[in-house]
Amino acid sequence: MFIFTLLLSLLVGLLLPHPTPAGSPASVIYVPNAAGLIISNNEHLAWSATRKLNWEDFRGTPESDNPHHALTAANLAVDARCKDNKFYYEVKCVFLPGESWSKNKQSDKLLAHEQLHFDLTEVHARLLRRELKELGMSCVNLKTNLNSTVGNAFKAWKAEQDQFDKVSRHGLDAQVQADWSTRINQRLKELDAWK
Repeated sequence: MFIFTLLLSLLVGLLLPHPTPAGSPASVIYVPNAAGLIISNNEHLAWSATRKLNWEDFRGTPESDNPHHALTAANLAVDARCKDNKFYYEVKCVFLPGESWSKNKQSDKLLAHEQLHFDLTEVHARLLRRELKELGMSCVNLKTNLNSTVGNAFKAWKAEQDQFDKVSRHGLDAQVQADWSTRINQRLKELDAWK
């Protein structure tokens, strides 16, 4: 199972009506957490091709009333700002150990399913980086495009995560999960320039 937290650490200086004067620090406006979720633990793990998740990373308390065996809390952490009328952004794919949990830390198949959720989040981080690059470097008239680009990216990410759980039956369908694994790995390679 996957839960996404719209922590949306989107720091947007370009919402200001005037450009930041040269030489001054970037002005920042904090965009409210779209999901209304508060992350109690700031610890996170950045996605890495060389470091896979392990059960020790799942430090949250399992939800007793949740019928699923595990939950991966991952996020697209977006930092976007304008400084000296230039657009800067950073998108990170992060795993939140304190919000992630498992009721069965013995299953390699379950861990593989949860890793695929994290890998799929990295696919969407790369897609968002590519889209933000296409917005250009100027801050002029960027506000509307930025908000819709980030909003659409979060919707697409959530929809694909839900689709993955649905068609793989939360990892119970081994063939479907294998197909998704191949496809996710291929997409990561295709988007290698955006890592």
